Amino acid sequence: MADIAEDLNYDFNYNMFLTKTMLTLLSNLSDRQKTVRWMRKLTTCNRSIEEMKLRNDFMYYLVMNVQNGELRPPFTENPPAGPLPGIAHLLPGGAEAVTGDTNVRFGEGESMRGSQPLIYQHSPDGGAFLAAQPIPRCGAFCYLAVISRSPKTEE
Repeated sequence: MADIAEDLNYDFNYNMFLTKTMLTLLSNLSDRQKTVRWMRKLTTCNRSIEEMKLRNDFMYYLVMNVQNGELRPPFTENPPAGPLPGIAHLLPGGAEAVTGDTNVRFGEGESMRGSQPLIYQHSPDGGAFLAAQPIPRCGAFCYLAVISRSPKTEE
């Protein structure tokens, strides 16, 4: 268990370093201040392995936001005073994976179709992995999976 905590802390510290070095990519001073508040908040979230995993998820998405030069929810607001909420409800695509509701509304007026996409239907986890991935504002999202299955035995 100590190894897990050590690995989580290493990942967090690395992402913290990346965020600090890329902070100048945020042109808006208030966005920089919010980012620093989020980094301070996330530094205090280390009481359990689960909290550290959640902290690292937030940190990963914070790095992605800073790298893109623009903060997106939940980082457009100051961090919560209490414990971190589940990140799946705060990020685009995440609420669907948790609730199973494909009509969940996302930011900027986007909404998912009434039926699940084909890739979600054929995914072993019901699309939970894909829902947790960052969604590009422009361009394309590509997902490639290579799996192997043992050949069917003939009887």
